Amino acid sequence: MRLYRQTTSLLSGSYAWQHIRACQASLVQARTLIQPSFDYKFIRDNADQLLENAVNRNVHNAQPHRVGKLYDEYRALVTESNTHRSMLNDVSKKMATVAKTRSKAADFQSEMSKLREQAKQSKQTIQTIKDKLHNVEERLRYEAAKIPNLSHPDTPVGDESKARVVCVNGNLHTTDRVPLDDSGKLSDVEFQDHYDLALKLGIVDMEAGAKVAGSRFHYWRGAGALLELALVQYAMTRAVAAGFTPHITPDAARSSIIDACGFRPRSHSEEEQLGSEAKHVGEASQIYRMSPVAEESSKEHAADPLCLVATAEIPLVAMKQKQILDSTVLPMRLAGLSHCFRAEAGARGRDTRGIYRLHQFTKVELVTLAHPDNSESELFRLVEFQKSLFADLGLTFRVLQMPTFELGASAYQKFDIEAWMPGRKSWGEISSASNCTDYQARRLGIRVRTDGGSNSTMFVHTLNATAVAVPRLVVALLESFQRPGGHVVIPTVLRPWMMGMEALAPYK
Repeated sequence: MRLYRQTTSLLSGSYAWQHIRACQASLVQARTLIQPSFDYKFIRDNADQLLENAVNRNVHNAQPHRVGKLYDEYRALVTESNTHRSMLNDVSKKMATVAKTRSKAADFQSEMSKLREQAKQSKQTIQTIKDKLHNVEERLRYEAAKIPNLSHPDTPVGDESKARVVCVNGNLHTTDRVPLDDSGKLSDVEFQDHYDLALKLGIVDMEAGAKVAGSRFHYWRGAGALLELALVQYAMTRAVAAGFTPHITPDAARSSIIDACGFRPRSHSEEEQLGSEAKHVGEASQIYRMSPVAEESSKEHAADPLCLVATAEIPLVAMKQKQILDSTVLPMRLAGLSHCFRAEAGARGRDTRGIYRLHQFTKVELVTLAHPDNSESELFRLVEFQKSLFADLGLTFRVLQMPTFELGASAYQKFDIEAWMPGRKSWGEISSASNCTDYQARRLGIRVRTDGGSNSTMFVHTLNATAVAVPRLVVALLESFQRPGGHVVIPTVLRPWMMGMEALAPYK
């Protein structure tokens, strides 16, 4: 992990730092209002590696070599500006000396006139350089923001087909007939898919959802509503027992926060401008942007509009923005309940049938803020916790180490868990866990004090993992625990919240 302990100082010299602070006060960036702390020197010195990594992740708009050139240009401008400021200081001192002597009136006026002209030229030059610095710094941030996180050395290179199976739990995937009961005896009935079951059970109403909000919105009904609440209670109870602090988070966040977490909101016009490049810039197409009627014309809304969150990871991580944490509070483990909103652009076919892929759903998300030395072990801890959740539900599932194409912008390493869904006759993703190292922390300004002294800090590492994504788990539960008579057995661990029900019965 030593690779990630990158320097937090971009330039030495008091004026360089003062200039950056001054620019921060005046610069309104098009993309983010929170000033990220990119390590431009690291990017410049490792441009070849970063470019290869971006290509391996199917990101083709990242240009680390351009960042390196811009960084050198920026440093040269800072040096030039400092030189002219020093000259201006010398002129000011000479003017003070001449003003004190006042030897001959004619000589005095002539000398002062020359010095004033020199001072004027120096100020104009400094302002010109300042304008150039403003422009270069803006381009630096824009280009650096396009560079994805590095990838763990063990990560397979390529698309989803390159995912590596880590382990398989359960054996339902070897069965093609519905079990008669828990004994393992099989009937001669084939598995139904979740949506046919859900309609017969009367637990979901997609038709009403479509009438009210559009396609792929739904109502939970009766036992379906109880099942969602049971899954949330189950996940939260287990998370708290494992040391996570529970939260119910906002369902919205500013665009700058969404961006800092690695989800890049873009407007329709931006999508059109990017064209084929759009699919390589992140998960932008999944974000909903809010447009409050009362704020449509406000400058605040235009500069940093609200977006609906795609996951509680976003508000959980952002809670600690611009903070320096004491090392004793790490690892900080948080659990968040939220609605999640995803445009799901490009989804088609059977993935859009029923509740498998929705625009809005409920999820319990886990987030860990960790010391850089411990983030790798924390990731495996999260995965083990997820495995325990799904094993106790009785699901057949497998853990996959995801390849580079599937890492998004922020993940350094990612594991997915897929449940066997016998009605679909395929594996379906029910959760994921990622180590984002310092990608989000650099953009949100989350640091931890180190042992190097009171002023010594480093960026924390952030990790996220899904505990329960309700619709996907309901799909897996309905298809896995169906019985020949149309009943669906409720897992024992969920029954405390199901008002005495042990099974879902067909709706009459």
